[in-house]
Amino acid sequence: MPGKLISSAGLGALKEKGIDPSAAALLIEHGYDAADHSARQVSSPMLVEADLVLVMEKRHQNTLMERHPGLSGKVMLLGCWSDTEIDDPYRKSDEAFQFIYEQIEKSCSEWAERIGD
Repeated sequence: MPGKLISSAGLGALKEKGIDPSAAALLIEHGYDAADHSARQVSSPMLVEADLVLVMEKRHQNTLMERHPGLSGKVMLLGCWSDTEIDDPYRKSDEAFQFIYEQIEKSCSEWAERIGD
């Protein structure tokens, strides 16, 4: 999205670990390059600086809100527009990665429509 800074971090991310090979292959197939991706843990400064924090699962949302009550109103489910929680496909089949990719792609498109430029 032009004019938007988008970044990624996880609650339980394995710091500095590269992307899963199945995920990398799927992203390349769809025209994305994640070769330089390195996992990182979410931090308080990241959360404070962000205008919007999108999470995959309600438990992620609850954890962030418990740890950072001041984030109220800006921590949302990525799949909120279709009332969808998105599972982590880590260590799952290629079909699982494809299914999750489709959920993420759809959810991101829904957010992009609402956020605009």
